Amino acid sequence: MAKNRVVAIDIGTHTAKIVQLEQSFSTTVHLTNASVVTYPDKDDRLQVYESMKHLWDSLGDLPVESGIRSLFNRNKTEIALALPRSLVNTKRLSNLPAATDEQLASIVAIAAEAELPFRVEEAIFTYHDVQQTPDTSSVELISTRRTTVSNYLDILGQIGVSASAVTPSMIAIAEVAAHSGCTKPTFIVDIGAEQADFCFMQGGKLRFSRSFRFGGNHLSEHMSRTLNIDVEAAAEEEQHISAGETPANIWTIQFISELRRSIAATTHFEAEVNTGGYRDPTLTDTETELWLCGGGARIPDLVSVCEAELNISTQLWNPLHALQQHAGIDIRPMRPGVEAILDEWGDTLAVPLGVGLNALKSADRVSLLPKEAVETLTQTARQRRLFAAAGLSVLIIGGMLFGGYMLQRSQRYRNEAVEAQLTYYAQPMSAAKAQLGKELALTDMLAHHISPLDILHALSEMFGDRTQVAWTNFNITNLHEPAIARITFNLESASHNAINTLLGALDRSGVFTNVRPGEVTTISQNRKQVFQVQVRCNLTTSAVKAFAKRRYPLPEPHIDEVASMEPYVAPPVLDTFENEMDEKTE
Repeated sequence: MAKNRVVAIDIGTHTAKIVQLEQSFSTTVHLTNASVVTYPDKDDRLQVYESMKHLWDSLGDLPVESGIRSLFNRNKTEIALALPRSLVNTKRLSNLPAATDEQLASIVAIAAEAELPFRVEEAIFTYHDVQQTPDTSSVELISTRRTTVSNYLDILGQIGVSASAVTPSMIAIAEVAAHSGCTKPTFIVDIGAEQADFCFMQGGKLRFSRSFRFGGNHLSEHMSRTLNIDVEAAAEEEQHISAGETPANIWTIQFISELRRSIAATTHFEAEVNTGGYRDPTLTDTETELWLCGGGARIPDLVSVCEAELNISTQLWNPLHALQQHAGIDIRPMRPGVEAILDEWGDTLAVPLGVGLNALKSADRVSLLPKEAVETLTQTARQRRLFAAAGLSVLIIGGMLFGGYMLQRSQRYRNEAVEAQLTYYAQPMSAAKAQLGKELALTDMLAHHISPLDILHALSEMFGDRTQVAWTNFNITNLHEPAIARITFNLESASHNAINTLLGALDRSGVFTNVRPGEVTTISQNRKQVFQVQVRCNLTTSAVKAFAKRRYPLPEPHIDEVASMEPYVAPPVLDTFENEMDEKTE
């Protein structure tokens, strides 16, 4: 029976984890392999590379199908990578127009330009948690820097691995929780070495998440200073000191303080969402729960202290055991020692397990893999299948040649017939390749659907100096057919020369054509002479392609990770020009 295979990788601050999941057509998920490796110095790139190489080699030979067998075997193996929540930005985009799934992607892409915390060309973004009403749509935008993802992909590239998905850690945690019977309003905290991921689940879905810099290493460092012992001895000692006792209680107080801040942020966020008409969350309900997992959750009595201080039912959450109990995940180790690894590290595997489960979803998976990487994977798969098909054709043709030679080697005309037949097969193949090239070219040149925002962006670049020219009216007709679209707007200027300068810019833009100004009239405002004119114009045949390039610019080949963030300035809208003219009139 055919299966889908996923190798999920979680590169943490001091520990890297990897799990391998398989899913058959019966939807049963099997955990077949797992491994964990630590690297004390996360800043030592060579140490991280060697640790990751050892981690990957520990899986052994992966059953990846390639060549001609890939044509007939529906099995596939994917590599999915986790991205820490601390490197991800989220933003709720509310009051978007109602749209289909295909339209919503374009609408989110336009809206994201004004909401991203850095330049759009530096960003990779996706969205999830779609909320729709008959009139509006709402999504949660997830974004990160392109260079951030590239740095993680480079680590895999050094060991010869290409990822097919990049999943934010909070999405992974929510995926595991949803498969673990999480139906009540639940706060989940995955406490790592340097960071803690906080997630709020309601109705089996992720509603809010954040990350705060507080983890198990902070306790080790605090105990090392307090007890005057080295960090390694402190890490061992913290496993035997209660969270409510000195010196661990200082760390516990700070941790609970961060939990209070996270719960307060959740309440504030849900209150904002409720203004859009969504269901009121019962954050204060007695059924609300708190789940703790990760290495930092192993501190003795941390559960009882959190429950007493927060007055919330609290428990240790082992993601692996929860999936076995509620999702029926079967553990089938492929090599010795895997069961021991799962027993020791099972409560820390929420992220890699969730990454694997998310990658197994073919339709609504969440991934921050760069677009160019997706295209490369697609082209590689296409080429592999083409090469396999060509190899199969060669085998068939070779068999025909061999059989013809053995059966009719004494008859020359038989050889000529075979050569003619080969030529006959080669011509359709050449025609098919040519047709395929044309179709790929047409796919790359698919028409971009112009929106009013595209025209507003183009015009706003020409209306840079608002002290000289003001825009008082704007109208577009037949935009669904760019060839006959007509644009009309009114201008007011302090001088006739400023109007002529703008009209010249429109003619030279390469986007607008048939620029037809009306009669210039003058009026007096505040004892000053104001020139007025109505302008009509059309779009050039290259406008669609120009707008598409402007909306989807090609990424820079190298972008410095520490480059300063330049705020993105949204294009001016119609109200801007009208308000400016109102102010001048007053």
